[in-house]
Amino acid sequence: MTTNINYLTLQELSLEAAKLWEQLEQVDSEEGNVEQILQQLFEVQGVQERKIDAIAYVADQLKLDIEVWQRRLEAITELHTAVINRKQKQLESLKSYLLFLNKHRVLQDRNPGVDREIAFQNNPPKVVLKVEPNNPEFPEEFREVRVEYRPLTKQILEAHKQGRDVSAIADIEVGKHVRFKHSSRKK
Repeated sequence: MTTNINYLTLQELSLEAAKLWEQLEQVDSEEGNVEQILQQLFEVQGVQERKIDAIAYVADQLKLDIEVWQRRLEAITELHTAVINRKQKQLESLKSYLLFLNKHRVLQDRNPGVDREIAFQNNPPKVVLKVEPNNPEFPEEFREVRVEYRPLTKQILEAHKQGRDVSAIADIEVGKHVRFKHSSRKK
């Protein structure tokens, strides 16, 4: 082995281990060669284990960083949301007060200022129902019946698990994910 195994990637370490196992299977019963290959194999395995630990440690740190930044984002969002809500209430209160003044004829429909104007306009008409659409007295001409079809994916998956062929209506996909966990072996 000419390169420093500490600088190899996990993939390169796995390939190196496979080469060493291959050499071990092909070696004659010369004790010196077997011991040397086994020693190299143990070195590769040790480096590989340390790399796995390092990668899992980095993953843990990244998860921790994500949690910290998510909490910071939530705190900032909460702060800004409170300010936005307060400003919206102030604006609505101001508008409500102006509408009150217009309703009591203190302000006209058009009120010019030096650079700006306060104007009052009618909203578009809206319908306020007195009878619910499912009531028989509600005229059929003003009612729309909607039928919505939605797949029952949990039931399709359950049917697939029970051995039923659902390939005509759906593909069942199984992905993979990475888990970083503490090793259960004792040292």
